[in-house]
Amino acid sequence: MNPTIYYFSATGNSLTIARQIAKGLGNCTIKSMAVGATDEPAGGPDNPIGFVFPVFYIGLPRLVKRFVQKVNIIKGTYCFAFINFGGNGADTLGMLDDILKEKGVYLSYATGVKMPGNYIVKYQAFAHDVVQKLIKKAMEKADEAAGAVADGKLHPVKRKARLFSKMVNRNYLYKGISEWDEKFKVSEKCSGCGLCARVCPVNNIKMEERNPIWQHHCERCLACIQWCPYEAIEYGKSTIGRTRYHNPNVKVEDIIRGSTCENI
Repeated sequence: MNPTIYYFSATGNSLTIARQIAKGLGNCTIKSMAVGATDEPAGGPDNPIGFVFPVFYIGLPRLVKRFVQKVNIIKGTYCFAFINFGGNGADTLGMLDDILKEKGVYLSYATGVKMPGNYIVKYQAFAHDVVQKLIKKAMEKADEAAGAVADGKLHPVKRKARLFSKMVNRNYLYKGISEWDEKFKVSEKCSGCGLCARVCPVNNIKMEERNPIWQHHCERCLACIQWCPYEAIEYGKSTIGRTRYHNPNVKVEDIIRGSTCENI
């Protein structure tokens, strides 16, 4: 068996989960969805494919949706997914399953877990002790998922809140997306290091005279805010004074677009 896990991770939660599952499966390749899908066929009877990613506005992140729509999956492939969320997953797995079914495959195993939320535009980062407890529980569930996938067990999607998920995801994640990043501001603490541009999964930040300029196709992942070493980036007044978060088991080098393709 030669599994492949495709992941999307802005602050490291999904990458940590993907690595734990890969460790349990063995001989597993981990690839970043931010790199993009190719036309090369993926999967096959003995090559399971997994998707690990966060929930955005109780639905699929735009980047994940584009990737899954494009990836070329061989029919008959055992597909699995492991989502993580700060609130709840709602019908996110169902949305993913719908796209896969259009390709002639489906989610054989689908699950999710609560992880430390990172959307500090709306709320304060979780306390350290809460972060540690959530990560520990997630690793245990990732081990359980790895065992199930290795044994070819079935745990199909349980649909819930379909219409609500669809409406919230469409209206809040997609609506006004070209203007959303206009509220990013940079303080005098900015050193011009350009790390924000390097961690952006969609190259939405360009450096001009050592100043970051957002290009209006933001994914709302907040990697730029969370990884800035000087905490120089704010989103309007919403993030001022709020603690930054990134998974303690992940380094910024792991997040930089295209840098992570691991064999475990």
